[in-house]
Amino acid sequence: MATRRRTDAAVVAGGVVTRAAALVQGGVLSLALLMPALADGQTRPIDGHTFNPPPRKITLSVASDLLYDTNVAHGTETAARLRDIEQEDVRSTNVAAIDLALPAGRAAFTFLGVVGYDAYARNDQLDRERIDLSAGTKLPLAFCMFDGDLHYARAQSDLADLSLVPNAPAEAAANARTDRRADARLACGPAIGIRPFVSLGHTETTNSAAARRFQDVSETRYAAGLSYANPVVGVVSLVARRASFDYDRRPPDGSLGSQRFRVSYAGVGFDRRLGARLQMTASLGYAWMGEHDARSGRRLNGLNWDLASTVRLADRAQLTVRTSRAIDAATGTFANLVRTSSYAGTIIYALGPSVRVDATASLMTRAFDAGALPQPFQLIDDRSQDYMLGLEYRRARARVRLAAAYRQRDATPDLYDYSGFLLSLGVRYALER
Repeated sequence: MATRRRTDAAVVAGGVVTRAAALVQGGVLSLALLMPALADGQTRPIDGHTFNPPPRKITLSVASDLLYDTNVAHGTETAARLRDIEQEDVRSTNVAAIDLALPAGRAAFTFLGVVGYDAYARNDQLDRERIDLSAGTKLPLAFCMFDGDLHYARAQSDLADLSLVPNAPAEAAANARTDRRADARLACGPAIGIRPFVSLGHTETTNSAAARRFQDVSETRYAAGLSYANPVVGVVSLVARRASFDYDRRPPDGSLGSQRFRVSYAGVGFDRRLGARLQMTASLGYAWMGEHDARSGRRLNGLNWDLASTVRLADRAQLTVRTSRAIDAATGTFANLVRTSSYAGTIIYALGPSVRVDATASLMTRAFDAGALPQPFQLIDDRSQDYMLGLEYRRARARVRLAAAYRQRDATPDLYDYSGFLLSLGVRYALER
């Protein structure tokens, strides 16, 4: 559904909650990885605890998922022909996963590994491995605390994120995107009180299609700030950070756009996951592009935010809402950067100890900075809406999920407009200790 790379990391407590920790904290293995067809449309609950490490857990699981999609091309019929894609198709996804959380006093190690394969009945050019590996560590060093994270992911790109390529239908559709990321954060001072911190991160994103390799990008992030921790309030922080995006495969003469872009950010963060009825993480700040990006065609400066909240409405109901805005690299489209704004909510209701239903609604808008790139079929902006209903049955170690969804996108140019219905059936079996 409308899930994008930057939404995988929430900025809280003045730093970045790493992807591995976000998935593992609280002992919940993400359905978006294990049953990917429609589970990723859900707004995931906030897990974990602001001050405590995750509980010990070892989970081994396998899952199989079938997805029927009426618009695999994620565009008009003309776009489908230009991609040489059959609009209507069924995808089968089979995965195996391991989920570890191993705390040791104040230290902890987490690992989440998912390996699988996507296979299409009619569009076999989209068949691709699905790999997602994350490892995280938390280590006390004297009066400091070190947090580290490594992440590797590889999968077929969502066609909603790929611009068309003139006269190259194969490269307009088939593209394996690979992400390699490393993050580190060091905070020093008392566990309760004021603590300064610094963080450093690096991401390499590559495309397999030759026509998209000049959109391969490396991103370097560095930040510093000050946080205040209180066991009643949570953690409040001030943070300043900068991200540098390098498109090193672009020609140095600038014929395909600038090679380097810089985005700075200053703001505040809040983390209150204290086991109460209401769990919340939030950040709010201002982001601006560097002055050396004068050739870029659209300025994406403005407020950025990330607010996620989970509330237990009753013994059987839970509501999770999330809204965010962030600037990121545009690796699948012929653009420099993209500003993504998203709004989503999921309500879950337990019909009994084994059966639950859920409903999700989401809205996402994107504005692309095309800059000096004179590419046809350039995606300028879009607006996507997703609605999903799900039914899940759990019995001992097994889980069966049925979901239906409707999605619609309005884009500029109209070539990328589309609507479609999706139906998913997934089965998962897990061993836990």
